Amino acid sequence: MSEAQTIECKPSKWFKSRAVAVCAMLTFFTLWFFKDGYWGYRDKNAEVAVQQVFLGEGTAPSKNVSFAVKAIDEFNKKEYTSESWSAFAKEQLINTPENKELLPRDYDYTATWPEEIVNGYDELKDGNPHILWKAYTKRTGLPFDPSEKFFDEGKIREQFITCGICLALLLVAAFICLRILGRSMKVTPVGYTPAGGSEVPFSAMRKIDKRKWDSKGIAVIHYEDEGETKKIKVDGMVYGQFKEEEGAPAEALFSQIMNNFKGEVVEFVDDDDDDEVDEEESK
Repeated sequence: MSEAQTIECKPSKWFKSRAVAVCAMLTFFTLWFFKDGYWGYRDKNAEVAVQQVFLGEGTAPSKNVSFAVKAIDEFNKKEYTSESWSAFAKEQLINTPENKELLPRDYDYTATWPEEIVNGYDELKDGNPHILWKAYTKRTGLPFDPSEKFFDEGKIREQFITCGICLALLLVAAFICLRILGRSMKVTPVGYTPAGGSEVPFSAMRKIDKRKWDSKGIAVIHYEDEGETKKIKVDGMVYGQFKEEEGAPAEALFSQIMNNFKGEVVEFVDDDDDDEVDEEESK
């Protein structure tokens, strides 16, 4: 038996990197859904509203939102001159839905038809409103093919609900990660202390199940406490890790447990044992 020593395994870099990745992913989705709910979908609705003036309802197929007034339809209702069309068009408001919760909070409801429409007599006469829309998007920086969907109140509400779910998952994940980061597993000359638990003397250990040690870095120790058989876990992936350049602390810790253990060792793995081991790991 090799000389016993105290070995402590703190949360591994493997765990830390994955904890950061999970928290970063959940943070991203939380902010993303909040953005869409608070202003993203509303901004897209505003784009669709102005697009309706140029191209009409064909680009906004939402059946429960009908507010479009196509400039070319108004143009074709009667004979206009360039001057009379300009005078008419500059007085027209961009139509919007009655529900103001669908558009940006700072939306200008007094906004009139864009100058491309006001000065677009020739293009409208030739039946080419797309040319005007292209000129407008080039001037404003809007995409030529904006969202074809007008997001209703239900869709906007869904973003906040999903945001709340992601936030809840983030808080749970952060709590679990912080709890693990504050723990360690340790072996001393007299016993083993699992993460978040109390020291179990080697003399109290009755069986060690190491069937998943080589593949997952997990072993389960069965020990006796006041006449009752209990279980504790050695988790070398979360605590310590097995990198040789770092001294393979988890392997060293487990080796010291094995060197001081005198009970039954379960090593063989077969198909029927897999479910039992997985159940033990979850406890």
